[in-house]
Amino acid sequence: MITEKSHLTDSLPADVTALQAMVRTLQSELKISNLRCARLEYKMRDLIRRIYDAKSEKLNPAQRLLFGILDEAPIELPATSTASNDKQTSTGLTKKRGGGRRPKPENLPVRRRVIDLPAEQTKGLVKIREEITEQIEYRPSRFYRLQLVRPVYAHPKKAHAPVVAALPPQVIPQAGVGPGFIAHVLTAKYVDHLPLYRQERIDARGGVWIGRQARCRYVEAAAHLLITIRAQLIERILRSRYVQVDETFTKLIDPDRRGRSRDAYLWGYHAPHEKVVVFEFTPTRSGTIVYDFFPEKWSGVVQTDGAAMYPSVFKHRPNITHIECVAHLRRYVIDALKSDERQAVPLYKDISELYRLERVAKDRGLTDEQRGYFRHAKAKPVLKRLQAQFRELEHTAPPTGNLREAVTYANNRWAHLSGYAKAGFGHVHIDNNRMEDKFRPTKVGLRNYLFIGHPAAGWRSAVVYTVVANCKLVGVNPENYIAWVLPKLAAATNKTATGLLPHDYALLTEHDEEDTGEDTPPETLTDCEPSPSS
Repeated sequence: MITEKSHLTDSLPADVTALQAMVRTLQSELKISNLRCARLEYKMRDLIRRIYDAKSEKLNPAQRLLFGILDEAPIELPATSTASNDKQTSTGLTKKRGGGRRPKPENLPVRRRVIDLPAEQTKGLVKIREEITEQIEYRPSRFYRLQLVRPVYAHPKKAHAPVVAALPPQVIPQAGVGPGFIAHVLTAKYVDHLPLYRQERIDARGGVWIGRQARCRYVEAAAHLLITIRAQLIERILRSRYVQVDETFTKLIDPDRRGRSRDAYLWGYHAPHEKVVVFEFTPTRSGTIVYDFFPEKWSGVVQTDGAAMYPSVFKHRPNITHIECVAHLRRYVIDALKSDERQAVPLYKDISELYRLERVAKDRGLTDEQRGYFRHAKAKPVLKRLQAQFRELEHTAPPTGNLREAVTYANNRWAHLSGYAKAGFGHVHIDNNRMEDKFRPTKVGLRNYLFIGHPAAGWRSAVVYTVVANCKLVGVNPENYIAWVLPKLAAATNKTATGLLPHDYALLTEHDEEDTGEDTPPETLTDCEPSPSS
Protein backbone atom coordinates (compact mmCIF):
# COMPACT_ATOMS: atom_id res chain seq x y z
CA MET A 1 0.00 0.00 0.00
CA ILE A 2 2.83 2.39 0.91
CA THR A 3 4.51 1.62 -2.40
CA GLU A 4 1.30 2.40 -4.37
CA LYS A 5 0.77 5.71 -2.57
CA SER A 6 4.34 6.76 -3.14
CA HIS A 7 4.00 5.86 -6.80
CA LEU A 8 0.92 8.07 -7.16
CA THR A 9 2.62 10.85 -5.29
CA ASP A 10 5.66 10.69 -7.51
CA SER A 11 3.45 11.01 -10.62
CA LEU A 12 1.95 14.30 -9.45
CA PRO A 13 3.71 17.51 -10.47
CA ALA A 14 5.51 19.37 -7.72
CA ASP A 15 4.48 22.77 -9.05
CA VAL A 16 1.21 24.00 -7.50
CA THR A 17 0.10 25.74 -10.70
CA ALA A 18 0.61 22.60 -12.77
CA LEU A 19 -1.24 20.58 -10.13
CA GLN A 20 -4.19 22.95 -10.23
CA ALA A 21 -4.26 22.72 -14.03
CA MET A 22 -4.32 18.93 -13.81
CA VAL A 23 -7.22 19.05 -11.34
CA ARG A 24 -9.19 21.39 -13.62
CA THR A 25 -8.57 19.06 -16.58
CA LEU A 26 -9.70 16.02 -14.60
CA GLN A 27 -12.81 17.88 -13.40
CA SER A 28 -13.69 18.82 -16.97
CA GLU A 29 -13.21 15.23 -18.16
CA LEU A 30 -15.34 13.96 -15.26
CA LYS A 31 -18.13 16.39 -16.15
CA ILE A 32 -18.07 15.32 -19.79
CA SER A 33 -18.06 11.67 -18.73
CA ASN A 34 -21.05 12.21 -16.42
CA LEU A 35 -22.98 13.97 -19.20
CA ARG A 36 -22.16 11.15 -21.59
CA CYS A 37 -23.33 8.54 -19.09
CA ALA A 38 -26.54 10.48 -18.41
CA ARG A 39 -27.19 10.76 -22.12
CA LEU A 40 -26.64 7.04 -22.69
CA GLU A 41 -28.85 6.17 -19.73
CA TYR A 42 -31.58 8.45 -21.09
CA LYS A 43 -31.35 6.86 -24.52
CA MET A 44 -31.52 3.39 -23.00
CA ARG A 45 -34.70 4.25 -21.07
CA ASP A 46 -36.22 5.85 -24.15
CA LEU A 47 -35.33 2.83 -26.30
CA ILE A 48 -36.92 0.45 -23.78
CA ARG A 49 -40.04 2.63 -23.75
CA ARG A 50 -40.25 2.67 -27.54
CA ILE A 51 -39.87 -1.12 -27.76
CA TYR A 52 -42.15 -2.25 -24.96
CA ASP A 53 -44.68 0.56 -24.47
CA ALA A 54 -47.87 0.92 -26.48
CA LYS A 55 -47.32 2.30 -29.99
CA SER A 56 -49.67 5.24 -29.61
CA GLU A 57 -49.35 9.01 -29.64
CA LYS A 58 -51.91 9.34 -26.84
CA LEU A 59 -50.88 9.67 -23.23
CA ASN A 60 -52.28 7.08 -20.85
CA PRO A 61 -54.52 8.27 -17.97
CA ALA A 62 -51.74 7.87 -15.40
CA GLN A 63 -49.43 10.18 -17.36
CA ARG A 64 -52.19 12.75 -17.85
CA LEU A 65 -52.88 12.71 -14.11
CA LEU A 66 -49.16 12.91 -13.26
CA PHE A 67 -48.64 16.01 -15.38
CA GLY A 68 -51.93 17.63 -14.34
CA ILE A 69 -53.36 17.50 -17.83
CA LEU A 70 -57.13 17.61 -17.45
CA ASP A 71 -59.65 16.65 -20.07
CA GLU A 72 -59.92 19.07 -22.94
CA ALA A 73 -62.50 21.81 -22.78
CA PRO A 74 -65.82 21.01 -24.41
CA ILE A 75 -66.24 22.09 -27.99
CA GLU A 76 -68.50 25.09 -28.41
CA LEU A 77 -71.07 24.62 -31.14
CA PRO A 78 -73.41 27.22 -32.59
CA ALA A 79 -76.98 27.02 -31.37
CA THR A 80 -79.11 25.37 -34.03
CA SER A 81 -82.55 23.85 -34.17
CA THR A 82 -81.62 20.79 -36.17
CA ALA A 83 -83.20 17.39 -35.69
CA SER A 84 -80.04 16.06 -34.11
CA ASN A 85 -80.41 18.53 -31.21
CA ASP A 86 -83.90 17.23 -30.53
CA LYS A 87 -82.49 13.75 -29.95
CA GLN A 88 -80.20 14.84 -27.12
CA THR A 89 -80.67 13.19 -23.77
CA SER A 90 -81.32 15.01 -20.53
CA THR A 91 -77.57 15.02 -19.82
CA GLY A 92 -76.89 16.91 -23.04
CA LEU A 93 -75.15 13.99 -24.71
CA THR A 94 -76.31 12.49 -27.97
CA LYS A 95 -77.14 8.81 -28.14
CA LYS A 96 -74.23 6.68 -29.28
CA ARG A 97 -74.64 5.59 -32.88
CA GLY A 98 -73.47 2.45 -34.57
CA GLY A 99 -73.10 -1.03 -33.21
CA GLY A 100 -75.76 -3.68 -33.19
CA ARG A 101 -76.49 -6.30 -35.82
CA ARG A 102 -76.49 -5.14 -39.41
CA PRO A 103 -79.17 -6.30 -41.85
CA LYS A 104 -78.43 -9.12 -44.24
CA PRO A 105 -76.94 -7.89 -47.55
CA GLU A 106 -79.76 -7.92 -50.08
CA ASN A 107 -77.51 -8.19 -53.13
CA LEU A 108 -76.46 -11.78 -52.39
CA PRO A 109 -78.07 -14.63 -54.35
CA VAL A 110 -80.38 -16.89 -52.34
CA ARG A 111 -79.97 -20.67 -52.17
CA ARG A 112 -82.85 -22.59 -50.59
CA ARG A 113 -82.52 -25.83 -48.69
CA VAL A 114 -85.77 -27.41 -47.56
CA ILE A 115 -85.73 -29.54 -44.40
CA ASP A 116 -89.09 -31.35 -44.30
CA LEU A 117 -90.67 -33.93 -42.09
CA PRO A 118 -90.95 -37.55 -43.23
CA ALA A 119 -94.01 -38.31 -45.35
CA GLU A 120 -95.61 -40.52 -42.69
CA GLN A 121 -95.55 -37.62 -40.22
CA THR A 122 -97.25 -35.17 -42.60
CA LYS A 123 -100.00 -37.55 -43.73
CA GLY A 124 -103.36 -35.84 -43.37
CA LEU A 125 -101.76 -32.45 -42.53
CA VAL A 126 -101.96 -29.15 -44.45
CA LYS A 127 -98.97 -26.85 -44.91
CA ILE A 128 -99.87 -23.42 -43.53
CA ARG A 129 -96.52 -21.56 -43.60
CA GLU A 130 -92.73 -21.92 -43.60
CA GLU A 131 -90.21 -21.29 -40.87
CA ILE A 132 -87.21 -19.61 -42.55
CA THR A 133 -83.84 -19.35 -40.83
CA GLU A 134 -81.38 -17.30 -42.84
CA GLN A 135 -77.59 -17.59 -42.65
CA ILE A 136 -74.72 -16.12 -44.63
CA GLU A 137 -72.76 -19.03 -46.07
CA TYR A 138 -69.49 -19.19 -47.95
CA ARG A 139 -67.91 -21.46 -50.51
CA PRO A 140 -64.29 -21.16 -51.66
CA SER A 141 -63.62 -19.07 -54.76
CA ARG A 142 -65.09 -20.74 -57.83
CA PHE A 143 -63.45 -20.42 -61.20
CA TYR A 144 -65.23 -21.01 -64.46
CA ARG A 145 -64.34 -21.23 -68.12
CA LEU A 146 -65.74 -18.36 -70.14
CA GLN A 147 -66.27 -19.42 -73.77
CA LEU A 148 -66.42 -16.57 -76.27
CA VAL A 149 -68.62 -18.13 -78.97
CA ARG A 150 -68.45 -16.49 -82.40
CA PRO A 151 -70.64 -18.08 -85.08
CA VAL A 152 -69.01 -18.39 -88.50
CA TYR A 153 -71.16 -17.67 -91.57
CA ALA A 154 -70.41 -18.79 -95.12
CA HIS A 155 -72.05 -18.03 -98.47
CA PRO A 156 -73.92 -21.08 -99.79
CA LYS A 157 -72.24 -20.72 -103.18
CA LYS A 158 -68.86 -19.77 -101.73
CA ALA A 159 -69.01 -16.28 -103.19
CA HIS A 160 -66.68 -14.99 -100.51
CA ALA A 161 -64.73 -16.19 -97.53
CA PRO A 162 -66.57 -17.09 -94.31
CA VAL A 163 -67.28 -14.16 -91.99
CA VAL A 164 -67.06 -14.11 -88.20
CA ALA A 165 -67.38 -11.39 -85.57
CA ALA A 166 -64.13 -9.83 -84.44
CA LEU A 167 -62.74 -10.93 -81.09
CA PRO A 168 -62.96 -8.09 -78.53
CA PRO A 169 -59.62 -6.54 -77.57
CA GLN A 170 -57.97 -8.75 -74.93
CA VAL A 171 -56.24 -7.42 -71.85
CA ILE A 172 -53.40 -9.91 -72.33
CA PRO A 173 -53.67 -11.50 -75.79
CA GLN A 174 -53.28 -15.31 -75.85
CA ALA A 175 -52.81 -15.46 -72.08
CA GLY A 176 -55.90 -17.57 -71.52
CA VAL A 177 -57.16 -15.47 -68.58
CA GLY A 178 -59.85 -12.80 -68.48
CA PRO A 179 -59.94 -9.37 -66.82
CA GLY A 180 -61.74 -10.78 -63.79
CA PHE A 181 -58.89 -13.14 -63.00
CA ILE A 182 -56.29 -10.40 -63.53
CA ALA A 183 -58.25 -8.14 -61.18
CA HIS A 184 -58.31 -11.01 -58.69
CA VAL A 185 -54.50 -11.30 -58.82
CA LEU A 186 -53.93 -7.54 -58.41
CA THR A 187 -56.42 -7.19 -55.58
CA ALA A 188 -55.09 -10.21 -53.73
CA LYS A 189 -51.55 -8.80 -53.80
CA TYR A 190 -52.05 -5.06 -53.36
CA VAL A 191 -55.23 -4.99 -51.25
CA ASP A 192 -55.21 -8.32 -49.39
CA HIS A 193 -51.37 -8.40 -49.30
CA LEU A 194 -51.03 -11.96 -50.55
CA PRO A 195 -47.74 -12.66 -52.36
CA LEU A 196 -48.03 -14.40 -55.71
CA TYR A 197 -46.76 -17.72 -54.40
CA ARG A 198 -49.54 -17.77 -51.76
CA GLN A 199 -52.13 -16.97 -54.41
CA GLU A 200 -50.80 -19.88 -56.43
CA ARG A 201 -51.44 -22.29 -53.55
CA ILE A 202 -54.83 -20.85 -52.59
CA ASP A 203 -56.19 -21.03 -56.15
CA ALA A 204 -54.78 -24.55 -56.54
CA ARG A 205 -57.16 -25.64 -53.79
CA GLY A 206 -59.96 -24.34 -55.99
CA GLY A 207 -58.83 -26.52 -58.87
CA VAL A 208 -56.85 -23.95 -60.90
CA TRP A 209 -53.06 -23.95 -60.95
CA ILE A 210 -51.44 -20.87 -62.49
CA GLY A 211 -47.81 -20.36 -61.55
CA ARG A 212 -46.38 -17.30 -59.86
CA GLN A 213 -44.25 -16.48 -62.92
CA ALA A 214 -47.37 -16.22 -65.08
CA ARG A 215 -49.08 -14.10 -62.42
CA CYS A 216 -46.07 -11.78 -62.38
CA ARG A 217 -46.50 -11.28 -66.13
CA TYR A 218 -50.19 -10.52 -65.60
CA VAL A 219 -49.31 -7.85 -63.03
CA GLU A 220 -46.85 -6.19 -65.41
CA ALA A 221 -49.27 -6.25 -68.35
CA ALA A 222 -52.07 -4.77 -66.23
CA ALA A 223 -49.76 -2.08 -64.85
CA HIS A 224 -48.84 -1.05 -68.41
CA LEU A 225 -52.55 -0.42 -69.05
CA LEU A 226 -53.27 1.21 -65.69
CA ILE A 227 -50.40 3.67 -66.10
CA THR A 228 -52.81 5.67 -68.28
CA ILE A 229 -55.11 6.03 -65.26
CA ARG A 230 -52.18 7.17 -63.13
CA ALA A 231 -51.22 9.84 -65.70
CA GLN A 232 -54.77 11.24 -65.64
CA LEU A 233 -54.76 11.27 -61.85
CA ILE A 234 -51.52 13.28 -61.90
CA GLU A 235 -53.24 15.85 -64.10
CA ARG A 236 -56.04 16.16 -61.55
CA ILE A 237 -53.54 16.66 -58.74
CA LEU A 238 -51.73 19.40 -60.63
CA ARG A 239 -55.05 21.17 -61.19
CA SER A 240 -55.36 21.44 -57.43
CA ARG A 241 -53.63 24.26 -55.57
CA TYR A 242 -53.00 22.29 -52.40
CA VAL A 243 -50.98 19.04 -52.36
CA GLN A 244 -49.69 16.96 -49.48
CA VAL A 245 -46.37 15.19 -50.10
CA ASP A 246 -44.73 12.42 -48.11
CA GLU A 247 -42.41 9.47 -48.61
CA THR A 248 -41.95 6.05 -47.03
CA PHE A 249 -39.33 3.39 -47.40
CA THR A 250 -39.73 -0.04 -48.95
CA LYS A 251 -37.27 -2.88 -49.41
CA LEU A 252 -35.58 -3.44 -52.76
CA ILE A 253 -33.33 -6.30 -53.86
CA ASP A 254 -29.95 -4.73 -54.59
CA PRO A 255 -28.83 -5.80 -58.09
CA ASP A 256 -25.21 -5.00 -57.20
CA ARG A 257 -25.08 -7.25 -54.11
CA ARG A 258 -26.38 -10.75 -54.56
CA GLY A 259 -28.95 -11.76 -51.96
CA ARG A 260 -28.95 -8.36 -50.21
CA SER A 261 -31.65 -5.73 -50.00
CA ARG A 262 -31.58 -2.00 -49.47
CA ASP A 263 -34.03 0.82 -48.90
CA ALA A 264 -36.04 2.30 -51.74
CA TYR A 265 -38.86 4.83 -51.49
CA LEU A 266 -42.48 5.33 -52.43
CA TRP A 267 -43.46 8.99 -52.75
CA GLY A 268 -47.06 10.03 -52.29
CA TYR A 269 -48.88 13.10 -53.63
CA HIS A 270 -52.35 13.73 -52.21
CA ALA A 271 -54.83 16.43 -53.21
CA PRO A 272 -57.39 16.32 -50.35
CA HIS A 273 -60.01 18.50 -52.00
CA GLU A 274 -59.81 16.57 -55.29
CA LYS A 275 -59.80 13.16 -53.52
CA VAL A 276 -56.84 12.04 -55.58
CA VAL A 277 -53.60 10.34 -54.53
CA VAL A 278 -50.64 9.23 -56.66
CA PHE A 279 -47.61 7.11 -55.74
CA GLU A 280 -44.18 7.20 -57.35
CA PHE A 281 -41.27 4.78 -56.88
CA THR A 282 -37.62 5.83 -56.64
CA PRO A 283 -34.54 3.86 -55.56
CA THR A 284 -33.22 6.89 -53.61
CA ARG A 285 -34.59 9.57 -51.30
CA SER A 286 -33.38 12.48 -53.39
CA GLY A 287 -35.71 15.47 -53.35
CA THR A 288 -35.30 15.98 -57.09
CA ILE A 289 -38.23 13.60 -57.62
CA VAL A 290 -40.52 16.13 -55.91
CA TYR A 291 -38.95 19.02 -57.80
CA ASP A 292 -39.61 17.30 -61.12
CA PHE A 293 -43.18 16.33 -60.21
CA PHE A 294 -44.39 19.94 -60.09
CA PRO A 295 -44.10 21.88 -63.37
CA GLU A 296 -42.02 25.05 -63.38
CA LYS A 297 -45.08 27.33 -63.54
CA TRP A 298 -47.19 25.44 -60.99
CA SER A 299 -48.22 27.55 -58.02
CA GLY A 300 -49.92 26.55 -54.82
CA VAL A 301 -49.36 25.13 -51.34
CA VAL A 302 -47.31 21.98 -50.70
CA GLN A 303 -47.46 20.43 -47.24
CA THR A 304 -44.75 18.03 -46.06
CA ASP A 305 -43.14 16.72 -42.91
CA GLY A 306 -39.86 18.07 -41.57
CA ALA A 307 -37.49 15.97 -43.68
CA ALA A 308 -34.26 17.78 -44.50
CA MET A 309 -34.56 17.60 -48.31
CA TYR A 310 -37.79 19.57 -48.68
CA PRO A 311 -36.51 23.12 -47.96
CA SER A 312 -33.88 22.76 -50.68
CA VAL A 313 -36.53 21.46 -53.11
CA PHE A 314 -38.76 24.52 -52.75
CA LYS A 315 -35.99 27.06 -52.17
CA HIS A 316 -35.89 28.15 -55.80
CA ARG A 317 -39.64 27.81 -56.46
CA PRO A 318 -41.17 31.14 -55.36
CA ASN A 319 -44.60 30.12 -56.70
CA ILE A 320 -44.83 27.29 -54.16
CA THR A 321 -45.68 27.95 -50.51
CA HIS A 322 -44.17 25.32 -48.23
CA ILE A 323 -46.17 24.35 -45.12
CA GLU A 324 -45.11 21.68 -42.62
CA CYS A 325 -47.01 19.25 -40.41
CA VAL A 326 -47.91 20.10 -36.80
CA ALA A 327 -48.53 16.42 -35.99
CA HIS A 328 -44.80 15.71 -36.32
CA LEU A 329 -44.06 18.42 -33.76
CA ARG A 330 -46.70 16.95 -31.46
CA ARG A 331 -44.98 13.54 -31.65
CA TYR A 332 -41.72 15.04 -30.43
CA VAL A 333 -43.54 16.70 -27.52
CA ILE A 334 -45.38 13.49 -26.60
CA ASP A 335 -42.08 11.59 -26.64
CA ALA A 336 -40.73 14.15 -24.18
CA LEU A 337 -43.77 13.69 -21.93
CA LYS A 338 -43.42 9.91 -22.02
CA SER A 339 -39.80 10.41 -20.94
CA ASP A 340 -41.08 12.31 -17.86
CA GLU A 341 -39.80 15.72 -18.99
CA ARG A 342 -42.31 17.99 -17.27
CA GLN A 343 -41.28 21.10 -19.17
CA ALA A 344 -43.19 19.69 -22.16
CA VAL A 345 -46.57 19.86 -20.40
CA PRO A 346 -47.41 23.48 -21.44
CA LEU A 347 -46.33 22.67 -24.99
CA TYR A 348 -48.65 19.68 -25.11
CA LYS A 349 -51.58 21.71 -23.78
CA ASP A 350 -51.14 24.43 -26.42
CA ILE A 351 -50.81 21.92 -29.28
CA SER A 352 -53.94 20.15 -28.01
CA GLU A 353 -55.71 23.50 -28.06
CA LEU A 354 -54.75 23.97 -31.72
CA TYR A 355 -56.34 20.63 -32.58
CA ARG A 356 -59.42 21.46 -30.51
CA LEU A 357 -59.88 24.62 -32.58
CA GLU A 358 -59.69 22.51 -35.74
CA ARG A 359 -62.52 20.30 -34.46
CA VAL A 360 -64.59 23.37 -33.61
CA ALA A 361 -64.17 24.70 -37.16
CA LYS A 362 -65.14 21.32 -38.60
CA ASP A 363 -68.19 20.90 -36.39
CA ARG A 364 -69.39 24.38 -37.30
CA GLY A 365 -69.12 23.55 -40.99
CA LEU A 366 -66.96 26.57 -41.80
CA THR A 367 -65.96 27.21 -45.38
CA ASP A 368 -62.30 27.47 -46.30
CA GLU A 369 -62.44 31.25 -46.17
CA GLN A 370 -64.21 31.27 -42.81
CA ARG A 371 -61.79 28.69 -41.40
CA GLY A 372 -58.87 30.94 -42.40
CA TYR A 373 -60.29 33.90 -40.46
CA PHE A 374 -61.23 31.65 -37.55
CA ARG A 375 -57.66 30.36 -37.29
CA HIS A 376 -56.26 33.86 -37.59
CA ALA A 377 -58.41 34.99 -34.65
CA LYS A 378 -58.22 31.93 -32.39
CA ALA A 379 -55.15 29.87 -33.30
CA LYS A 380 -52.73 32.75 -33.88
CA PRO A 381 -52.49 33.75 -30.18
CA VAL A 382 -51.90 30.11 -29.20
CA LEU A 383 -49.15 29.79 -31.80
CA LYS A 384 -47.44 32.97 -30.54
CA ARG A 385 -47.52 31.67 -26.98
CA LEU A 386 -46.19 28.33 -28.15
CA GLN A 387 -43.37 29.97 -30.09
CA ALA A 388 -42.33 32.00 -27.03
CA GLN A 389 -42.16 28.82 -24.95
CA PHE A 390 -39.96 27.07 -27.49
CA ARG A 391 -37.61 30.07 -27.66
CA GLU A 392 -37.29 30.11 -23.87
CA LEU A 393 -36.63 26.37 -23.76
CA GLU A 394 -33.80 26.87 -26.22
CA HIS A 395 -31.79 28.16 -23.22
CA THR A 396 -33.31 26.13 -20.37
CA ALA A 397 -34.00 22.67 -21.82
CA PRO A 398 -31.54 19.85 -21.08
CA PRO A 399 -28.77 19.56 -23.68
CA THR A 400 -29.91 16.05 -24.67
CA GLY A 401 -33.21 14.19 -24.73
CA ASN A 402 -36.56 14.26 -26.45
CA LEU A 403 -37.41 17.74 -25.21
CA ARG A 404 -34.25 19.15 -26.76
CA GLU A 405 -35.14 17.44 -30.05
CA ALA A 406 -38.64 18.97 -29.91
CA VAL A 407 -37.22 22.44 -29.23
CA THR A 408 -34.69 22.19 -32.06
CA TYR A 409 -37.34 20.86 -34.44
CA ALA A 410 -39.78 23.67 -33.65
CA ASN A 411 -37.34 26.60 -33.66
CA ASN A 412 -35.75 25.56 -36.96
CA ARG A 413 -39.12 25.18 -38.76
CA TRP A 414 -41.51 27.56 -37.03
CA ALA A 415 -42.31 29.68 -40.09
CA HIS A 416 -43.43 26.57 -41.99
CA LEU A 417 -45.22 24.97 -39.01
CA SER A 418 -47.38 28.03 -38.26
CA GLY A 419 -48.10 28.92 -41.89
CA TYR A 420 -51.40 26.99 -41.97
CA ALA A 421 -52.99 29.57 -39.64
CA LYS A 422 -52.74 32.47 -42.08
CA ALA A 423 -56.00 34.13 -43.09
CA GLY A 424 -55.90 32.93 -46.69
CA PHE A 425 -54.94 29.32 -45.90
CA GLY A 426 -58.19 27.92 -44.60
CA HIS A 427 -58.06 25.12 -47.18
CA VAL A 428 -54.77 23.82 -45.74
CA HIS A 429 -54.91 21.11 -43.08
CA ILE A 430 -53.11 21.40 -39.77
CA ASP A 431 -51.14 18.21 -40.44
CA ASN A 432 -50.12 15.73 -43.10
CA ASN A 433 -51.83 12.71 -41.52
CA ARG A 434 -54.19 12.03 -44.42
CA MET A 435 -51.25 11.43 -46.72
CA GLU A 436 -49.59 9.19 -44.15
CA ASP A 437 -52.74 7.06 -43.93
CA LYS A 438 -52.44 6.25 -47.64
CA PHE A 439 -49.12 4.50 -46.97
CA ARG A 440 -50.56 1.95 -44.53
CA PRO A 441 -51.40 -0.71 -47.18
CA THR A 442 -47.84 -0.53 -48.49
CA LYS A 443 -46.49 -1.28 -45.00
CA VAL A 444 -48.73 -4.31 -44.54
CA GLY A 445 -47.76 -5.52 -48.00
CA LEU A 446 -44.07 -5.10 -47.20
CA ARG A 447 -44.40 -7.51 -44.26
CA ASN A 448 -45.82 -10.16 -46.59
CA TYR A 449 -43.95 -9.97 -49.88
CA LEU A 450 -40.85 -8.55 -48.10
CA PHE A 451 -39.28 -6.61 -50.99
CA ILE A 452 -39.47 -5.41 -54.58
CA GLY A 453 -37.50 -7.78 -56.78
CA HIS A 454 -35.72 -5.28 -59.05
CA PRO A 455 -35.41 -1.48 -59.45
CA ALA A 456 -37.04 -1.75 -62.89
CA ALA A 457 -40.12 -3.36 -61.31
CA GLY A 458 -40.87 -0.74 -58.65
CA TRP A 459 -43.07 1.36 -60.94
CA ARG A 460 -45.63 -1.47 -61.11
CA SER A 461 -46.27 -1.33 -57.38
CA ALA A 462 -46.58 2.46 -57.56
CA VAL A 463 -49.17 2.25 -60.36
CA VAL A 464 -51.34 -0.43 -58.76
CA TYR A 465 -51.15 1.13 -55.29
CA THR A 466 -52.26 4.39 -56.92
CA VAL A 467 -55.32 2.74 -58.44
CA VAL A 468 -56.44 0.89 -55.32
CA ALA A 469 -55.84 3.94 -53.09
CA ASN A 470 -58.10 6.09 -55.28
CA CYS A 471 -60.74 3.36 -55.24
CA LYS A 472 -60.70 3.55 -51.46
CA LEU A 473 -60.93 7.35 -51.53
CA VAL A 474 -64.11 7.32 -53.64
CA GLY A 475 -65.57 4.22 -52.01
CA VAL A 476 -65.60 1.66 -54.83
CA ASN A 477 -64.58 -1.98 -54.86
CA PRO A 478 -61.05 -2.06 -56.37
CA GLU A 479 -61.50 -5.57 -57.78
CA ASN A 480 -64.73 -4.62 -59.56
CA TYR A 481 -63.19 -1.41 -60.87
CA ILE A 482 -60.05 -3.10 -62.24
CA ALA A 483 -62.12 -5.80 -63.94
CA TRP A 484 -64.28 -3.04 -65.45
CA VAL A 485 -61.50 -0.74 -66.63
CA LEU A 486 -58.93 -3.19 -68.03
CA PRO A 487 -60.98 -4.24 -71.14
CA LYS A 488 -61.80 -0.60 -71.82
CA LEU A 489 -58.15 0.40 -71.62
CA ALA A 490 -57.19 -2.47 -73.92
CA ALA A 491 -59.64 -1.16 -76.55
CA ALA A 492 -58.94 2.56 -76.00
CA THR A 493 -56.58 4.93 -77.76
CA ASN A 494 -54.86 8.02 -76.40
CA LYS A 495 -57.87 10.12 -77.43
CA THR A 496 -60.59 7.76 -76.22
CA ALA A 497 -59.11 6.76 -72.84
CA THR A 498 -61.26 9.26 -70.93
CA GLY A 499 -63.93 8.86 -68.31
CA LEU A 500 -62.23 5.75 -66.90
CA LEU A 501 -61.02 7.00 -63.51
CA PRO A 502 -62.27 5.45 -60.26
CA HIS A 503 -64.19 8.68 -59.73
CA ASP A 504 -66.05 8.11 -63.01
CA TYR A 505 -66.77 4.49 -62.06
CA ALA A 506 -68.13 5.66 -58.70
CA LEU A 507 -70.61 7.93 -60.50
CA LEU A 508 -71.71 5.09 -62.79
CA THR A 509 -72.33 2.69 -59.91
CA GLU A 510 -73.68 5.25 -57.46
CA HIS A 511 -77.27 4.05 -57.76
CA ASP A 512 -76.66 0.69 -59.40
CA GLU A 513 -75.42 -2.60 -58.12
CA GLU A 514 -71.67 -3.05 -58.56
CA ASP A 515 -70.90 -4.99 -61.75
CA THR A 516 -67.61 -6.48 -62.84
CA GLY A 517 -68.63 -6.47 -66.50
CA GLU A 518 -68.57 -10.27 -66.77
CA ASP A 519 -71.24 -12.86 -67.36
CA THR A 520 -72.55 -14.82 -64.41
CA PRO A 521 -71.34 -18.43 -64.33
CA PRO A 522 -74.00 -20.86 -65.57
CA GLU A 523 -73.83 -22.76 -62.27
CA THR A 524 -74.90 -19.67 -60.37
CA LEU A 525 -77.92 -19.16 -62.60
CA THR A 526 -79.16 -22.71 -62.08
CA ASP A 527 -78.39 -23.09 -58.38
CA CYS A 528 -79.40 -19.73 -56.98
CA GLU A 529 -82.52 -17.65 -57.05
CA PRO A 530 -81.87 -13.91 -56.87
CA SER A 531 -83.45 -11.98 -54.06
CA PRO A 532 -86.30 -9.59 -54.95
CA SER A 533 -84.06 -6.54 -54.66
CA SER A 534 -81.40 -7.88 -57.04
